[in-house]
Amino acid sequence: MTGRPLFSPFHRHPSIRNASATVMAWILLASFLLAPTAAQAQFDSQGSESVSPATMGPEINPLQEQLTRFPSAAEMIPLEGTVDADQYIVGPGDLFDISVGGPQPLLAPTAVSADGYLIVPEAGAVQVGGLSLQEARSRAKQALRESFENVRVEIALAQPRRFYVHVSGAVPFPGRYLATPVGRLAGVLSLAYADTTRAPTGNLTFRPALRNVLLLHTDGTQKTVDLLRYHATGNTEHNPYLRDGDIVSVPAFDPDYGSVFISGNVAFPGIYDHRSDDTLSDLLALATGQETPGYARQVRLTRVLDDGSVEAEIYDVAALYGGGDVQVQALDQVHVLAEETVRGVADIEGWVQYPGTYPILSGQTTLQDLVALAGGMRPGALARAAHLKRSTLPMPEPEYENRFGMLAGIPDLVPADTLALMQSTRLANMGFFGSAYLTHDLRVQSSVPVDLTVALGQGAPPIPLQDGDKVYVPRDNNQVFVFGQVNRPGYVTHQAGMSPEYYVNAASGLGENAGTSYVIKAGTNRFVETSRTEIESGDRIFVNRKTILADTEDLQRLLTEYQRFRMEERSRTIQGVVASISAATGIIATYLLIRRQ
Repeated sequence: MTGRPLFSPFHRHPSIRNASATVMAWILLASFLLAPTAAQAQFDSQGSESVSPATMGPEINPLQEQLTRFPSAAEMIPLEGTVDADQYIVGPGDLFDISVGGPQPLLAPTAVSADGYLIVPEAGAVQVGGLSLQEARSRAKQALRESFENVRVEIALAQPRRFYVHVSGAVPFPGRYLATPVGRLAGVLSLAYADTTRAPTGNLTFRPALRNVLLLHTDGTQKTVDLLRYHATGNTEHNPYLRDGDIVSVPAFDPDYGSVFISGNVAFPGIYDHRSDDTLSDLLALATGQETPGYARQVRLTRVLDDGSVEAEIYDVAALYGGGDVQVQALDQVHVLAEETVRGVADIEGWVQYPGTYPILSGQTTLQDLVALAGGMRPGALARAAHLKRSTLPMPEPEYENRFGMLAGIPDLVPADTLALMQSTRLANMGFFGSAYLTHDLRVQSSVPVDLTVALGQGAPPIPLQDGDKVYVPRDNNQVFVFGQVNRPGYVTHQAGMSPEYYVNAASGLGENAGTSYVIKAGTNRFVETSRTEIESGDRIFVNRKTILADTEDLQRLLTEYQRFRMEERSRTIQGVVASISAATGIIATYLLIRRQ
């Protein structure tokens, strides 16, 4: 061979001086570029296309030639970031790029063989399987430097491998799953739980123990993983990387025997499977979503002893994280105490200067204070028709269910407020319509009228507010609403001193079935006969029907049955009175007859 050497930057090791050996070495290196390796062939089988730079003509850009050797971004395995060379364990199928040379280095992609060897040009097979990425690169570089001196040598992981892991236990779909060295435990289990139509256990009393997931490696080591803690806090320490051939076993637990219960002022209350090393700080992290919760101050631990007695103790959270952590046993109950506070908020809307939400002290801030905070009422406010809304019915009780449970609970068929109404009328002896009226009134009484012209006056008693109260001040539109059995229901401009007949006539008069008329006072919604009150702005005039009719067929049937029941009840009452009179008459007649004899 004459002329310039094929790769001028290379300086041969003194022990290799045979020219034919030199040529053979570079032919071997070139073969890695021109012939696809087993690993590259595997990549091509997944959809990428191999393009030979030689087929693209002599004018090909060297940079373009190098780029064609790398998989596209769509084919790359998604990563969390740069691979940690100290944690990444090399195994069969990992694809490496070997770079040898200067400005235009020689690139040689090669994969780790099935038995864990990396074929390095001129250096032969290097055992890298089972080593960390850092150790594997160091060993391969050392082998290359023994063959090449004063030459820059780089070895990089081009593509992580794929391997199988085995998932068993309390999962809907156990079996073998593909994983990668940069994949974590939660990713594989999400696939095993993807089939939501199948229960994870045959006995629905048992639940998956996701805080005790057993991870067994092929080297015999194992680890018990608290996967729920990873989901709650995002701490990847509880979501380890997977290795080739790992066995993931999800045990099942019976909540009646192997659980702990946490409730109170936490984000994720519920029943969780117990771990043998559980402490109060562990459960706090699990239920709050923070490794060191800042808002929790005290926890109460309740435990049933062997003799049946109950033991309860309160612990300061700061002391738990200061070295005084407490061990938790199965069936213990942990309650995070909420700080008592009188702080709250109240809303004021409508015709005030600055409507909105304001901070208050429950039971201390008054309605008068809230109106003052809102800048007072605007001109034209209908002060006597203001109202205060406060919930009088119970809110639904929180359900302390594990948010990671696989089977959703059956929703309540009866809402909490309806259930409370049913309980309040259980002992009421007032008949169907009376009970219906009571339940209806309890629903609407969350809004109570407040006459601000009186409440804001001198000497008016304070009206304390509670957290969540809402105050509404309507606008005075100087109108009276007329509806019911009138020909043209609608709004009529208020005229001071005018009679109810004036407003009815303004609504085109009474209808054919018109009966008694009522005035519904603004604010209080009190019904008053038109002859007994003065019409004011904001009032409503309602003209009732003369004939008793219902709006629907069902209501009419119910009304007819009710009328029949009342008639029968009246008839029975009359019959009872007549029978009593007859009996009394008979007794008196008998008495008089005896006296005469």
